[in-house]
Amino acid sequence: MTPASESDFAKLCEVCSRLDIRHMSHPHHPCRKPLPCSTAPIQRRYEADITLGSVDEIKSRRLDCDLCQLIAKCLDKEPSDVSGTCRMTQSREFCTFNLPRKVRVQDHSITHFHLTQASVIFDTSIANQFQGPSLPWELKERDSQRTHYILRLQLKARAGSCVEPGDPAVDTPQTEQEFLATIGGRYVPAQGCRPSLPVSLEQTRVPTFVIDVIQSCLVYSPSQCRYVALSYVWGAAAVYKHLRENTQDLQKTGSLLSLPIPATIRNAMTLAHAIGERYLWVDSLCIIQNDSEMLQSEITRMGSIYSKALFTIIAASGDSADSGLPGVEQGSREQLQKILRFAECELLSVIDMTQSGIDDTPWAQRAWTFQERILSNRILVFSESQVYWSCRAAAHSEERALEGVKIIERVHLPFPQKYSMDCLSWKPLQPSEYRLLYDDLLSNYRQRRLSYQTDMLNAFNGVSEILAALQDDTFFWGLPGSLFSYAMTWNFTGHSARNQVHVPIIGSKGFKEMVPTPSWSWAAWSGEDPNHPPFLQGGGDSWVRPVIDFYLVDTEHQLVSIKERPWQDHPDNGTHASWREQGPHQPPSLTHHSLSQIGRLSFWTSLVNARAARRWRLQGLHRVGGVEYTLSPPSDFRSPSHYRSEIVQQDFIVVAASSARKLVLLAIEWEDGVAYRVGTTYVDEEAWVRLEDRQWRLITLG
Repeated sequence: MTPASESDFAKLCEVCSRLDIRHMSHPHHPCRKPLPCSTAPIQRRYEADITLGSVDEIKSRRLDCDLCQLIAKCLDKEPSDVSGTCRMTQSREFCTFNLPRKVRVQDHSITHFHLTQASVIFDTSIANQFQGPSLPWELKERDSQRTHYILRLQLKARAGSCVEPGDPAVDTPQTEQEFLATIGGRYVPAQGCRPSLPVSLEQTRVPTFVIDVIQSCLVYSPSQCRYVALSYVWGAAAVYKHLRENTQDLQKTGSLLSLPIPATIRNAMTLAHAIGERYLWVDSLCIIQNDSEMLQSEITRMGSIYSKALFTIIAASGDSADSGLPGVEQGSREQLQKILRFAECELLSVIDMTQSGIDDTPWAQRAWTFQERILSNRILVFSESQVYWSCRAAAHSEERALEGVKIIERVHLPFPQKYSMDCLSWKPLQPSEYRLLYDDLLSNYRQRRLSYQTDMLNAFNGVSEILAALQDDTFFWGLPGSLFSYAMTWNFTGHSARNQVHVPIIGSKGFKEMVPTPSWSWAAWSGEDPNHPPFLQGGGDSWVRPVIDFYLVDTEHQLVSIKERPWQDHPDNGTHASWREQGPHQPPSLTHHSLSQIGRLSFWTSLVNARAARRWRLQGLHRVGGVEYTLSPPSDFRSPSHYRSEIVQQDFIVVAASSARKLVLLAIEWEDGVAYRVGTTYVDEEAWVRLEDRQWRLITLG
């Protein structure tokens, strides 16, 4: 290594020289702990913000100051009629997982570098201009326009004052070939970062078709096929599909070269070929879209398709399949990371300025991509500004100083780690852990957007497949059989309504039947507010215990018993017996006409027609809350002013019980002798027993 000369160092103006670069790059408590370091990131502010000057002042110093030049380039992108001042503020400190390979450290007790981020904030003068009266949300939007970040800077302490010869010019864009070579060289999946999958998944067959990126055509997947998967959004693009009519043509060598394949898929083929992988799986081409039997078969195996992929390419940039993968094609993105060198540290501009990483992208808001992300053991994410890699062993980005930083996954890849299959031990969970995982997965999934409500269950099937394999469980219309009573207590916190969706069911004999999604499944309901997803409430208690024997009409029109498992981590306190009648408990018979439809439940339970208060929350004139029921309300019952309520006579049935001596009830309505769920509530067991005209009745729940 050659010593750095003063000519290599950045030049600063008098104003920027007031910045304490040494203080910013050297934290008060250097971490010498073994990596991975468990020390939480330290957040602190400078003793005082440093005012850098007005727009005109900064631009006037750009030729004599490298930092002003960097800030001026950001100001050039602001509207020309906006003036204001800039200041340096808020630093965030964290440490990298590993030392750069090219840097020698004199003090061998130092195990890693500390890294600090600072921000340049632009305070505009737009506040002095009268813009007329504003509504509250407009005021918030204007405030964000007045003061906002224009530049983030990351500082990396240098181990010594040496510069590696041939250090790459950070502000020089890569060519297409260099970019692909970088990905292939750095993001080669390690053998140890893929967990051993459950036997039931390991033994599942590979996808029917994959794309051979060398021959540019579809092929039947070879045995033990090693493939890369693609996760993307279709959007408004005209996505070329694999159909029965073109399946032979798509298998001809070179066929994909002349077809109108969307840019994202074509870029994924280029990427896979460049890094030495031959096979690529893409849903629109690897599933025959008008073959209902194959479509249903592949959809139910999404869990194994994504979890068994070598890694998944995530196209988190753009809003359609034509958006492409930025950086794969020459000129498809502009990425500049400026570096300013000082005697004891380096100051670099942050590539990705987004506050929420990929969380606000169309890809992250689509329901289908939810399972594609969490089921993938390794991901290669293409955002607008850079590429991220994440697996069990590491997280990488193209940020030069952020390489190996612990915070990457949390800031830029914001999916909570507890939702990711790569963090599961692939050992059966305790019922309480399983319940919490199912709750989180369902609630987060239902915040996503679907173009077609008929896909409500399809887009969750991969998650169901993985959980079923993990717990040796069976799912019924989105509800886990081993936790069926608990799962029946789901409830929307926001306004919801039956979506009246019918889905195709194909039996073992190949007959297709359109079946309505049963009202007891969360998939039969659509919330009008995506910010209020299904909320699984358990009668006011998190411990819901099975007290009803449920039977279901399956896809073969057979009546099957739903086998719930005892919760060994929650002791049975012997309650919930006083309300159970001495009447019949024998299994129902399929001869009853109400059990002719797939998906209907049949069970004996306690039923009451009771006076109840039904209320829902309002915001202005709009209904925003879910329906709430209160049994036997007092005569002077009143709801808060932001609620609307009414007194009704309503039928209720018991479906579960809790450890707090409460019963979980479904509010039901009847149609042709079949009950349909309209809401849920709970009641004290003693209060239920005191109700008059209780009946022990065989219920068919559609």
